Amino acid sequence: MGITTNDFFENIYSVIFSPKAFFERNDIVASTRLGVITVIFIAAVNKLAGGIFDGSILNIFFIFSFIWTVLLTVAAWFFTALFFEYIAKIFDKGEKLREVLFFTAFAPIPYMFFAPLNLLKKTGEFGYIISSVIEVLLYFWIIGLYALSLSAVYKISISRAFMLIFLPFIASCFAIYWIVCFFSKIWYIFSL
Repeated sequence: MGITTNDFFENIYSVIFSPKAFFERNDIVASTRLGVITVIFIAAVNKLAGGIFDGSILNIFFIFSFIWTVLLTVAAWFFTALFFEYIAKIFDKGEKLREVLFFTAFAPIPYMFFAPLNLLKKTGEFGYIISSVIEVLLYFWIIGLYALSLSAVYKISISRAFMLIFLPFIASCFAIYWIVCFFSKIWYIFSL
């Protein structure tokens, strides 16, 4: 049984207007193929809209830029989902890569709104400020959608899902601190 176009756009509509209900649905069969199609669709819409709004679509190199953007977006999505899966394995919640790939494919849907906002930035200082504020809110929305998707996949609370998202950032801060301390101690030992 394949996914129809109506189902595809209904899923996108559901993520935009009722994300919690979308991620809590039990009738969804996680499809990696649908996840790839969704990510390609998001990247393509964003790049095409940006190219139309800034006029770069008429450039000869736009097609190469378009393909490169789509490939990088798919790779980033895949490695992000893989990263979340490996972090979840640390806490014995792993072995759900297909579901993570499917649900996290819908999390970046708000990126489609960035191209029109970039056009608004060119209208003056007021447009730039409004557009920048809306872009920050969109980033928070995307992080929230990632949290909802991870919560749905791993059956954890939203607060734990946010912790799962920010755990790498916190760990990297500690790693940097430990590396600086290590080398400063080594420097101190050999400077005496």
